[in-house]
Amino acid sequence: MKRLISLFLAVALCVGMTACSGSTGSQSGSSNSDGKKVEIRLLTRMAGTTKQVEIFKDIIKEFESKHPDAKVIDESQGDESSFNNKLKTDLSSGTLPNIFRIQGVANLGEYIDNGLIMDLDPVLKADPEWNKFVPGALSYYQVPGHNGTYAIPMESGLIGVYYNEALFKKAGIDSFPETWSQFKTAIQKLKAINVTPIALGAKTTYMAGHLHDQIFYKWMGTEAAKKLGSRDMKWTDPDVVKSLGFVKELNDMGAFPSGAAGISDDIVLSQFQKGQAGMIITGTWNISNFTNKKDCPAADDIKVAKFPSFDEKPQYKNEDMQVISPYMVNGKLTGKDKDYTIELLKMLTSKDAAKRFAEEASFLIPRTDVTLDTQKVNPLLLKNVELGKTSTGIAVDVFDFDPLASMQDTTRNAIVSMLVGSSPEQAAQQIQSEIDKSK
Repeated sequence: MKRLISLFLAVALCVGMTACSGSTGSQSGSSNSDGKKVEIRLLTRMAGTTKQVEIFKDIIKEFESKHPDAKVIDESQGDESSFNNKLKTDLSSGTLPNIFRIQGVANLGEYIDNGLIMDLDPVLKADPEWNKFVPGALSYYQVPGHNGTYAIPMESGLIGVYYNEALFKKAGIDSFPETWSQFKTAIQKLKAINVTPIALGAKTTYMAGHLHDQIFYKWMGTEAAKKLGSRDMKWTDPDVVKSLGFVKELNDMGAFPSGAAGISDDIVLSQFQKGQAGMIITGTWNISNFTNKKDCPAADDIKVAKFPSFDEKPQYKNEDMQVISPYMVNGKLTGKDKDYTIELLKMLTSKDAAKRFAEEASFLIPRTDVTLDTQKVNPLLLKNVELGKTSTGIAVDVFDFDPLASMQDTTRNAIVSMLVGSSPEQAAQQIQSEIDKSK
């Protein structure tokens, strides 16, 4: 008998999870009363050649086969900058897609007030069989001051440290380091055998941002990110500057590839896959890239762990970065445009879809009703879920709690600047200046 495991995805999302002037949107689809097909535009991050994208496209094809009078126009962008630029253009032109995403929760109230995002509570209540999402994941999109639920979570999972166990053993590291001091010792040992300790390509700035997120939550806790967003704390406060200083410390000790600020994420991912780097900080979306031996010769040696905690801050040991990403629905939709969009949304996030995404692509939709065949699921995914359940505090990016949309680029660029000579104090001031000038 094959062992089965009930997928209570991201149980930890239930613990510590809180809720990351647009122009008015226009009706996206066209009615088929005049003979035209109903057009459903999508703008997500599901783009590229990964297995999860293949499944995503399969579901779209299935939907179109069920509805010959509908046409799905998929404008999804895999690159973060391209996605952000496309979303900004759609918002400013009033041509918001049927299904889209806004990462973070700080500014959702403004979009809700302008009627751009649909309240999905009525849809959830009307379909209890579909409404089997992890409560903490749904509550992330229940915005203070607004009744309702304004997104469906379509991805979750721990941002972990994936490491090459064979390289660790070769370097004399018996187990993954649990504390910062042990982490630095492991880095020195990997350098001693001419292995890049951490695969970091900061030209793709999210990688440097995610590194600092991990450090920040282990040093100050997830609640501190909310205080930065509410202005009860400044980036120039000593403890925040110190969190930036830890990134600088890793850079100065040679933890990253030479010239990391000019290297893209795909380059360092390849280095890790080939066994040229000891660690990489990433999410569940890359697990499928670590299991294919053709693309990843080091596949048998890759394990996953939580980012180390600080010796003097044990209270934040289980304060973790987890990804949670949404599907949002255009609040201006009516009639068949709305009905078809909701149907497609349900198909993309159904029990069957979640099972296929998890078993075939190691991609987690936070549902409570999915049973996985452990012989079909990569052990890395199961370990990620297991580690995620230990989180007592959860957040996504630090800037997700900030009302300034510019903080994504500002914070990440300031962190990258420390890799090319800036001090932690200068980086902190660069970020705080962006806040101060907005007042």
